Amino acid sequence: MKKKRKSRPVRILGLIRTSGIVTKTTKYGETSLIVTVLTKDFGRISAIANSVRTKKSQMLAGLQLFAYSEIVMYKAKSKKGLYNLNEMSVQESFSSLRYDLDKMAYASYFAEAATVATPEDAPDENILRLLLNTLYALDKEMCPYEKIKTVFEWRLAAEAGYAPLISGCESCGAGDAAYLSLATGTALCEACGSGKAGAAKLSPAMIKLIEYITTTDSRQIFSFDAGEKTVNYLSRVSEGYLKSQLDRDFPTLNYLNKVKALEQSNEEQN
Repeated sequence: MKKKRKSRPVRILGLIRTSGIVTKTTKYGETSLIVTVLTKDFGRISAIANSVRTKKSQMLAGLQLFAYSEIVMYKAKSKKGLYNLNEMSVQESFSSLRYDLDKMAYASYFAEAATVATPEDAPDENILRLLLNTLYALDKEMCPYEKIKTVFEWRLAAEAGYAPLISGCESCGAGDAAYLSLATGTALCEACGSGKAGAAKLSPAMIKLIEYITTTDSRQIFSFDAGEKTVNYLSRVSEGYLKSQLDRDFPTLNYLNKVKALEQSNEEQN
């Protein structure tokens, strides 16, 4: 049986074809945009889209935040490190993510975190696929938003090389896993983890859920049942874990938490 060859980006007369998700846009000059795109073949790239901020631009739809498009581009000679976008053909627009406040807040965080975790100019199809599946689940409201969030965070950590090691106690080597160190990504038993700063308590069922999310086929990552309290708790743990492992804060996460706090306050008043 012949080994399947990995697909490569198509290059024709200097033009490069690939696909990707727009995760950030910045106005440049009077009519242009600088965009960040997570691509199938080149990982995270920065590109310039010239003269696109007009109603006549055929690329405008493909340059919307969160849009997944087929892309034709070439390496810019005048601006170091930038690609020039030549064509953008929308495959999935995820339009509801731009017009619903809650969805916009979640999607912005997912896009920022995936962008941080994706290497520049290096293929990382797994993270792109994860972001694509996550935005699809959010757009179609496949499950509660907090479930989508915790699945995304645990899986992103794993795809970025920070999968938690929770098979046994890292400290004594004897006890069963009962805590997760957010700093080291390793498990601690009840005796070693109790009262330890930065250690999150995990039940056996939670450990199994984390193992499922980080190892199962990417098409099945949302296919599990868990109670709301369990999901919300795991979401808080995964949030802290991802921030610790990637060693950074996320402005979009801070905004998301403000949106959730405001909604909770409104619900309590009604």
